[in-house]
Amino acid sequence: MIAQLLVLAALAGLQAVKPTEPTVVFVCEHGAAKSVIATAYFNKIAAERGLHARAMYRGVNPQAELSTSALKGLKDDGLSVAEHNPSPISQSDVDAASVIFAIGCTLPSAATASGKAASWDDVPDDKGYAATRDAIKGHVEQLVYRLLIQQR
Repeated sequence: MIAQLLVLAALAGLQAVKPTEPTVVFVCEHGAAKSVIATAYFNKIAAERGLHARAMYRGVNPQAELSTSALKGLKDDGLSVAEHNPSPISQSDVDAASVIFAIGCTLPSAATASGKAASWDDVPDDKGYAATRDAIKGHVEQLVYRLLIQQR
């Protein structure tokens, strides 16, 4: 009985000190390129700057596989992505998110109604990987800066 109480007390203490990490959900139409680039750069920059946060990529109408050109561009940039097939943004993603960014797409109504949604509509569609990456990276750097200020 005493051992059980000690275990429960230890578990309660662990839960009390565990910080809540912001979860960022990046969403693009197919969940295969823009959101993948944003996730890779966010996770890299956040880690480098000591931000305790993580990002994931999702799609509104996911395609079967990740974009080969986005993966090649990220690899050439020295970044890697946990490669899993694009998946749709779900209600559990919305619930877990601290913030949701639509990159060149319209979010489902549940995501929009969550009060967590924002949009990056200035990311180009047709200017190639470098232009897309540069626009996304600029947004990501601003986001990481804002979250770092909130973390303090």
